[in-house]
Amino acid sequence: MLGSPRRRTLIVTRGLPGAGKTTRALRWVAEDPEHRARVGTDQIAAMLHPHVLTGGAAYPLPYAKREQLVVNAAIEALLRSGIDVVCDDLFLQARYLDEIRELAERCGADLVIWDMTDVDVEECIARDEQRGRAGGRRIGEQIIRSQHQLYRRHHAAPACEDR
Repeated sequence: MLGSPRRRTLIVTRGLPGAGKTTRALRWVAEDPEHRARVGTDQIAAMLHPHVLTGGAAYPLPYAKREQLVVNAAIEALLRSGIDVVCDDLFLQARYLDEIRELAERCGADLVIWDMTDVDVEECIARDEQRGRAGGRRIGEQIIRSQHQLYRRHHAAPACEDR
C-alpha cells in the first residue's frame, strides 16, 4: 500500500553477560541513530537504583520488576513513535521472550532475536573480567555461571532469526 508507514522492528538479544549483546546493539543503533534506539534494564537500573548496582550483591526483586515496567514502557513508546528498538537484555528464559513477543504484536512491530547463546561461557567470563578492569560494570564469574546453568536447564526456546 503506497504511503503506508512501514512496520517497526524490535530486536532483542539473547545471551550471557559478556556475549557481546551491548556491543552489537550499539553498533546497530550507530548505523541509523535518527531511526533507532537502544533500551535495556542496565540503563534503567543505573537511572532508578544506582545505589544497588554493586557487583555480586543480591538484587531485590521489586527493583527488577520496576525496571522491567520502565523498559517495556520505553520500548512501546519508541515503537509507537516510529523508532526501531533494540533491547540488549539477557532473554535467556522463554517466558521473557513470550512477554516481549506480546509487546511487539501489541505495537505492530516485527520481532527479531539476535541469539548469542553460542558464545562460550568461559569467553563471557573473560570479557566480563576485562570490562571490569576497564572501569565498566562487572557481573562476576559466579553470576555468569549461574545464569548459564539456568539457561541450559530451560533452553527450550523458539528458533531464532538473525538479521
